[in-house]
Amino acid sequence: MKEKDSKLINRRVLALESVFTNGNKSKITTTNGIHYSKMSVLELLNNACMRYASTLEGRMKAIKLIMNYYHKTPILINPKEFGAFPTVSYKDTECVWIFNHHFYVNELGNGKSQIVFDNGIHMTVKVSKNVLLKQQQRLHTAINIISNIEDSE
Repeated sequence: MKEKDSKLINRRVLALESVFTNGNKSKITTTNGIHYSKMSVLELLNNACMRYASTLEGRMKAIKLIMNYYHKTPILINPKEFGAFPTVSYKDTECVWIFNHHFYVNELGNGKSQIVFDNGIHMTVKVSKNVLLKQQQRLHTAINIISNIEDSE
């Protein structure tokens, strides 16, 4: 069950967030629908990173070193293909990890925003539009720089 859940963290994931209902610890929103897992968000992310020869901490450390992003550090799970950014500190249970799919943001006020993905799936997060757009830009910058580093070698 757990191994199967961690394989859901792939290019089809839109968002990953913590939940605490019916024994589940995380909600995985994908282009194919919503899945729940008994694994925590950090366990899922770590296992996904390990499929590509690293760990969650290793991926974060690399981006911090290369990009100087020390807070709310995005990660590249598979460096040339997909990654995610946290909406708040990754240690916060209210953190939502948003993956590199196109979306637009509706500001709802009171520090909340609605993310709307191209396929119509939407979700509300407890951060401003500016934070979401900055984090999205940081993730895409990291993907581009890492791809360029690998291509130049």
